[in-house]
Amino acid sequence: MTFNTDLHRSTLTLPGRLARGGGAALEMSVLDAGPEYGRGTRSQQPTMVFIHGFGGRAAYWEYQLEQFQADYRVIALDLRGHGYTDAPTEADGARYDVPELVADIAAALDLLDLPPKFILVCHSFGGALSSYFLKQFPERVSALIMIASAARFRLRWAGRTLLRMPPPIFGMVRKLMPYFGITAARIYPPPHVVYLQNKNALLPWDGSDYLRAVKVPALVILGHRDILFDEAAYKEVASLIPGAEEVIVPVSAHQVMVERPDAVNRAIERFLQMQSDPAEQAERRIRQKAERRAARKQLESERPWLKFYDARTPYRIKLPTVALPRLLEATARRFGKTTALSYRGGKIDWRELDRQANRFAHGLIEMRVKPGERILLALPNIPSLVIAYFGILKAGAVAVLSDAATPAEILLTRIADAAAVMLVTTTNRYDELRDVLQSDRRAAGLRRVIFASMIDHMGWREKLKFAALHHVQEGHWLPWFRQDKQHRKQERRYLKFKQVLGRGAIYPVELVQDVNDIAVVVYTYGATGTPLPVALSHRNLATNALQLRHWLPESRPGDERFLAQQPLSSAYGLTGVLHLGVYLGATLILLPGAELEPLLKTVKKMRPTYFPTTPRMVRELAHTPGVRRYGLASIRVCAVSGSPLAQEIREEFEKLTRGRLVEAYGLTEASPAVLAMPLSARRNPGVVGVPLPDTEVKVVDLDSGETLPADTLGELWVRGPQLFAGYDQGYANATGAGPSATALNLIAKKISKERLHEGWFATGDVASIDEDGFVSIIDRKSNMLVRGGQRVFPRQIEEVLFEHPAVAVAHVKWSPDEEGVKHLRAEILLHHNMKLSVDDLLKYASKRLHADALPDSIAIEQKNTTVLF
Repeated sequence: MTFNTDLHRSTLTLPGRLARGGGAALEMSVLDAGPEYGRGTRSQQPTMVFIHGFGGRAAYWEYQLEQFQADYRVIALDLRGHGYTDAPTEADGARYDVPELVADIAAALDLLDLPPKFILVCHSFGGALSSYFLKQFPERVSALIMIASAARFRLRWAGRTLLRMPPPIFGMVRKLMPYFGITAARIYPPPHVVYLQNKNALLPWDGSDYLRAVKVPALVILGHRDILFDEAAYKEVASLIPGAEEVIVPVSAHQVMVERPDAVNRAIERFLQMQSDPAEQAERRIRQKAERRAARKQLESERPWLKFYDARTPYRIKLPTVALPRLLEATARRFGKTTALSYRGGKIDWRELDRQANRFAHGLIEMRVKPGERILLALPNIPSLVIAYFGILKAGAVAVLSDAATPAEILLTRIADAAAVMLVTTTNRYDELRDVLQSDRRAAGLRRVIFASMIDHMGWREKLKFAALHHVQEGHWLPWFRQDKQHRKQERRYLKFKQVLGRGAIYPVELVQDVNDIAVVVYTYGATGTPLPVALSHRNLATNALQLRHWLPESRPGDERFLAQQPLSSAYGLTGVLHLGVYLGATLILLPGAELEPLLKTVKKMRPTYFPTTPRMVRELAHTPGVRRYGLASIRVCAVSGSPLAQEIREEFEKLTRGRLVEAYGLTEASPAVLAMPLSARRNPGVVGVPLPDTEVKVVDLDSGETLPADTLGELWVRGPQLFAGYDQGYANATGAGPSATALNLIAKKISKERLHEGWFATGDVASIDEDGFVSIIDRKSNMLVRGGQRVFPRQIEEVLFEHPAVAVAHVKWSPDEEGVKHLRAEILLHHNMKLSVDDLLKYASKRLHADALPDSIAIEQKNTTVLF
């Protein structure tokens, strides 16, 4: 099964479908997939519409959607009160009877730009809705396929008793289900929906007259062990529809299209082939291919880099329409028993991770955290970080991410700037933070401080080792709950992470989240100044993870192992590791530090398949003696971002791993990925890659801001759905509920105006784009020097110095002297047992660099000695 329903989900707004407020809108969730065509031609595509039954959801059709999406546009609806669609109450005027449900379907189909006629496929009570729809709109349906449907829907006595329970009692039963292992209770309709639809739709329905009125070709598919309804009501369907064909699928019950998908798909294919002339079918397929080819050519002429995409990577993606917690819940359903987090011998599967996040969310709500409030996370890569992160999002709050080692002074400033109401950090920072959090006015808004221990979630062997060697020695032990009156009141603010989990329930929070709401505030690296707070929405982050998911088409859902050493508190780690891992149902192997030895031991033991990292780490691994014996060959893809990587290092690393090293370029403001090198493309030195799907780039003049032609140096501007809307200016300030703006908020506001230009973001990087759309990053605009009328970039000098066979690392920077004159200084680290003089290196560089670009000074480091020039 390779079809992921959540990649094709969107939300329709159906105006006037609710009685309250004079006709409020209903939001309906829709799965919409199919072959790629040009713009404006969706109404020309042959289309299949899928209607689920009572208690079902659109995702039940995943096998059929996957099968028929190559030749048909396939649409599946979450009906009112089901799946991710709104569930209005009786007070809103909702009845959940057949006319109301069919009116919803008709309104949704009107918005979806369908062809004049389409094929209608339905399951169970969806058959009642489909036959009623046919009665109302006979001209819109070309063929009808009914699966496990009946003329009347009379359940057995146990089912009738359950559905007749008053909603409050049924709701209590539903909440208890997860405690007995029935985790699917979350996807069932709410109690009031079950009660109303059973009362107003199921019980009174008799479809005999509607079935007799069907005039289109019809196929009836039944499971031979289906006993949900009366056998006579099943058998009656095919006899009532004039000329209907009946197929009984062996070894299947009521969910026949899920239990025997291949048999159902074969029956549907045979039926559809009989509805049209073979010559017409062949002509239609030829026409479809021609339209698809023309549309691709048109798009490739506008964006030439698309020609270099992997054939399995789409030119466009369907933007996510559900918040990040919903993606986690979908993964928990799909890969429930797959290990999600592996941490020092301990394991948490995706289902358990979702439950733990639910517990944390309920714990936060019990502590009166409101939607939109900020909670600052300062944790290393440990399971508590992932649990807390998704728990915060499930509670509707915003996660403010800071590195685990953020100094106390900076942490306090960020608490004030973001107006954070809670702080979650590690237990070994208790002594450091206890006094300052009580006395510093910047922490006055903190209601609670939650301490998570590094020992939590470890395997028992690692837990014993940590307890013996680190727990007390490194301050991870908490002197809990002082008994003297002086401290007792203050320490009520402090909680253990497990105490918060213990307050919550494992079922999800009933909270509707907008995909455009801010999910995360993450800080830039501050390479050229003050780190700035970047506010990223659910859509920004989910879109970027989806772009990366399509960029790696060889990824195996449910069978990938990510080496998660990149801090999840950075945009790179958040999207390139955590969110991408959610989309793939991958196992995240958590490493809380950046040390090389633990990394290599983890590689040897866990055999990761995907490793997102930095150029510095790639250089260290490539030059580590005996690194082959650690089994780096298990790494099939290594994604590198941060700075251009020398050709020699890339080739050495690929030889070590036998995998592919994919260079990428990103910005925190873009969630962060913007460019990446296609896996199959020929790589040229200095080229970072091409834009990801639905991403645009251009180069503008450094002085005038005019767009420049190909192969010209200028500032790189980017645009795409993963791009943020602006720097964060604090929750309290944005809502008018807090004090005046802090200095950082004012800086963020000023820079937002300077760098955002009608959807384009000025990156501050100097780059060039060739005629095929491949981008080469030269350096930061702020690093540029003008010497002798020439623009000089330290990174270009580094590339030249690095080409010398004796040079392992080259770092060039400019710094002013006492008179303010800027000088270029180079720091060189030689390979082991290599020798090189300053004069020889200058002679080498002078043949490749302009005279004004030569460094003013060079420091060569070798065997703990330094030679200065």
